[in-house]
Amino acid sequence: MINSLATRLQPRLAQFTTDPAEGQVASDDAPALRLGRTIALGLAATLSMAVGSLYGGITFETHLPGAWFFGMPGGLLGSIGSDSMHPPLLAVFAVYGGLILLTRVWIGLLRHLRHHHGVPIRKVILVVAIWAVPFMLAPPLFSGDVYSYAGQGEMVSHHINPYDYGTGVLGSTPFSSMPASVWSNSPSPYGPTFLAFDGALTAASGHKILPDIMLLRLLELAGLALIVAATPSLARALGRDPAESILLGAGSPLALTTLISGAHNDALMIGLLMVGLALARRFGAVPGIVLCAVAAGVKAPAILGVLFLGWWWAGPGASVRRRVGHTLGAILIALCTFEIITAITGLGWGWVHNSTVADHAFTFVTPIGGVSRLVSLAGHLVNVSVTAVSVRSVLAIVGLIVAGIIGAWLLWRSPRDGVTRNLGLSLLVLALLSPILWAWYTLWGILVLAPVASGRLRAAIITIATIEAFVGVTSVRGLLLGVWHAGVISDLILIAALVAISIVPVNQLHASRRRHHTATPDGGRPMAALRS
Repeated sequence: MINSLATRLQPRLAQFTTDPAEGQVASDDAPALRLGRTIALGLAATLSMAVGSLYGGITFETHLPGAWFFGMPGGLLGSIGSDSMHPPLLAVFAVYGGLILLTRVWIGLLRHLRHHHGVPIRKVILVVAIWAVPFMLAPPLFSGDVYSYAGQGEMVSHHINPYDYGTGVLGSTPFSSMPASVWSNSPSPYGPTFLAFDGALTAASGHKILPDIMLLRLLELAGLALIVAATPSLARALGRDPAESILLGAGSPLALTTLISGAHNDALMIGLLMVGLALARRFGAVPGIVLCAVAAGVKAPAILGVLFLGWWWAGPGASVRRRVGHTLGAILIALCTFEIITAITGLGWGWVHNSTVADHAFTFVTPIGGVSRLVSLAGHLVNVSVTAVSVRSVLAIVGLIVAGIIGAWLLWRSPRDGVTRNLGLSLLVLALLSPILWAWYTLWGILVLAPVASGRLRAAIITIATIEAFVGVTSVRGLLLGVWHAGVISDLILIAALVAISIVPVNQLHASRRRHHTATPDGGRPMAALRS
């Protein structure tokens, strides 16, 4: 009788344990324990990376006097890291071991979400937010670009146009000494949307660089929040699980190490772009086009969003002539938006002409760079003297042409394949075939693709994000030289330790798997396997 009563009450009890926002049955304490393990392992990984970066010094962070509240020469707690270009192997192990662990935990949670749809979005956001805490508290790691942003914001706040001068014009101040030397005489390539925010934040900081850096990091966190807000809408429209999509994109180790730790303004660009796509889907093309144009006012690649929405604007089954007309209309709307932003900020159109400034600082850890080196080596083998730099100059043009052709084909097919999917692929191809590729550039496409990716595309995103996360942590050449100079015994110990981190059982989802295979009295699936 008791069993019969319990059977009748179970559906009613389930109604009271349902999360209205997600429409899923609330979980018991076992799944909460599982998430606790996942949170703890990910937090241990990011904490290891942050501490290891501070100990590694100049290899992983700027290590300039006063560049952060602690860990730097002249900081509150004094210097922690090394000024040597060759980091201590313990620091290398802490950073790369932490990244290996974080990647394993991330992939493990992705696998769980793929098989258990309906996990509340807030739980995934909570997991990722806790993982990110060490990066939010630590100084800017793995890149010093945010110091360049601060310098350009200081220029804007003093009515000095960053499109005409580099940060060196500020004289002897932290705003000019902390950015990389390449930016001292280089004008800004960023659009007026970003520079307007940048100048306002510098003024709000009282023209003090550390508060300014903190505010700039909060700005990029706001950009990441826009990405997280737009992802579920785009995912649900195509029948994808929103929680998995958020973790695949915004929760990836690459996003954590570049958009949060590095505070790159790509977060703001992608956030505005994705909200534009979501608005276009819900309210029509025009508001989406305007917001994509605002995103292009942060960084130029977002202009592709305008083109794709313009092509889609004509509606299903439209003729080519009609699509071209609507695309030209979208471009006109974007130009009007740019003109309004330019008039408000008073910065002018110099950013268009400065869009290739970033090519002054390049790395050969790119598809174009790798092919350039191979061609140069092949030339030397047959006694043809050709430098990798000269080959790269030619291949850079070829790469952009190929990217343009692929992008045009994807634009043509976007009404059939989907605007979000083909726009994301175009942005990813553009990043991979550009003359310069920094790790965070791949996020242009990865974050846009995250709400729509499945199958092989999903696997490709995970692979690219993982590779770029490891490449983007520091200079590959400098790291290899440091490890080489450490000696054979030390190198073997480091390799053995990293391999151990790679293969040691993690089992952060062990509770789920065990409960998933437990039979229920009626022979059905256990409730815990269906819950999040």
